[in-house]
Amino acid sequence: MNEIYPNFQEPKFSRQLYFEITGWAGRHFKKRKSKITPTKLPLLLDIGVGANYMDGWTHIDFYIFRLKFWKKYSQYRKPEIETDLRYPLNCPSNVVDGVYSGHTLEHLYPNHAFQLLGEIFRVLKPKCWLRINVPDLKYAIDFYNGKISIPEYKYKAEAIGDLTQNWLHHSVWDEELLSKALEIKGFINIRKVEFGAEGTDKRLIKEEGVRLVGTLVIEAQKP
Repeated sequence: MNEIYPNFQEPKFSRQLYFEITGWAGRHFKKRKSKITPTKLPLLLDIGVGANYMDGWTHIDFYIFRLKFWKKYSQYRKPEIETDLRYPLNCPSNVVDGVYSGHTLEHLYPNHAFQLLGEIFRVLKPKCWLRINVPDLKYAIDFYNGKISIPEYKYKAEAIGDLTQNWLHHSVWDEELLSKALEIKGFINIRKVEFGAEGTDKRLIKEEGVRLVGTLVIEAQKP
C-alpha cells in the first residue's frame, strides 16, 4: 500500500470524458428536468444534494442517465432537478424561500463557484437565506501548523494535498474567502454558524453527521 497519499484518487480521463458528455447531453436533451418552478411551498432548494434527501425539499444534482434494467443504479433516488451547476440555474428570479448547499462549491472551479453564488442570490426571495458548507482550509492549515491533530494523516502536506487535489476538488475555501465572495454577490448578515445546530432559518439546518469534522458552515441573507 502506498504510505504517501494512501487515499488519493487520480482522476481518470474516462470519468472526465463521461462527465462532459453527460453534461452536454443533459443540457440539450433534459432541459425540462432542469427547470425549477415553485410547485412546492415553501420552495427550499438543496443544491448538490448527493444523498442528503429530506421531505419538503427540491433536490438538485447533476444529470442522471439511467437504464431501468440496470439494477446497480435503479435503486438510487433521482433528484427532482437535474442540471449542470457550471451554468445558470433554470429558475425565475426572487422565487426561492431558502437554499442549502453542502460540500458542493469546492467541486467547481473558482469562476463557476462565484457564478453559482450569484445565481443563488438571484433566485432567492428578498430577506431569505442561504446556508452553505464546504471543507474548511483552515482545518488543514491548523494541522499543518501543529495546532490540532488529525489521526488519518501521517504527513502534514498530505492533509493539504487531500483537500486541494483529491475528491475532484477544484477550489478551496475558508471563512474569509467565502464570506468575501458572498459579500461581493450582494449578500448581507454573513456569518459562520455552528454545524448542524445554529442558524437563523432553522429549516435550512440539514448538515450530514459524517461531515461534522473539518466543515465550515456559513449563512447569508439576501437583502
